[in-house]
Amino acid sequence: MITGGIMALPGQLFNVPSLKDDIRSGPDVSVAVAKVQLDDEGMSRVTRKDHRPSTSLRRFLAQRGAASAPDFDQRLQSVGAVNLERLTLRVVFTGHRNQTVNIVNIQPEIVERGAPWSGTLFSVPSQAGSPTMNMMFDLDRPRPVARKATFDEEKGGIAPGGPFFGEQTITLKDTGQQVVLVRAETARHYVAFRLKATYMLGDRTRSVTIDDHGEPFQVSAVSGGPDRLKDAKYRRIFVLENDFSLCQIVPVTASACEYQGS
Repeated sequence: MITGGIMALPGQLFNVPSLKDDIRSGPDVSVAVAKVQLDDEGMSRVTRKDHRPSTSLRRFLAQRGAASAPDFDQRLQSVGAVNLERLTLRVVFTGHRNQTVNIVNIQPEIVERGAPWSGTLFSVPSQAGSPTMNMMFDLDRPRPVARKATFDEEKGGIAPGGPFFGEQTITLKDTGQQVVLVRAETARHYVAFRLKATYMLGDRTRSVTIDDHGEPFQVSAVSGGPDRLKDAKYRRIFVLENDFSLCQIVPVTASACEYQGS
């Protein structure tokens, strides 16, 4: 009994998990992030300035099924195009400490906010659907707050609900993972942002920054009126055809498009 008491004494006098963490190398939390495309958001992209696609890109866009090709998004990203209106991120948090890591807040850090981009629009609208996600940010607010993603029956889509971290935290055990689907939306601006995740390790507050491989995430609202084709203010517009190719309608070209503005 005496020996057992002596063996247990360090655990009573010291916070053993904390001591182990003090000498443990590496980050408290690692983060893997990827852009994902959910059913309700489409694949429309826009550039800051007028972009006249190269011959190679034009041939690709004119191909049957171009919008559904695996490299469609990559090709548009390579010319500087960003998401239109909304961006969805899959964020995977992994804990690397003996103590429990409690993520108590995630908030956008705005790098740039300005007028919507009005260069070249590649219009690939949503095919409808009801996605499942956890968290939403309204980037038009001065200080966007993480909110629960809820389904708005009146609007028939996803809408921000109550504060996400109002009554909960994201808990990570050692080597444990949590996946969060984050939706960022804007109806008024172009926004470049990073995400800052604040967490507690014991009684210490720390944070980790989440970005797009060292660059901020980017998303732009529609430039012009609510009808992005009739009221839009873009220097160049490509629209989706019935065969999932894209055809330029602004400025008008010699080649005819199936799209008739209906």
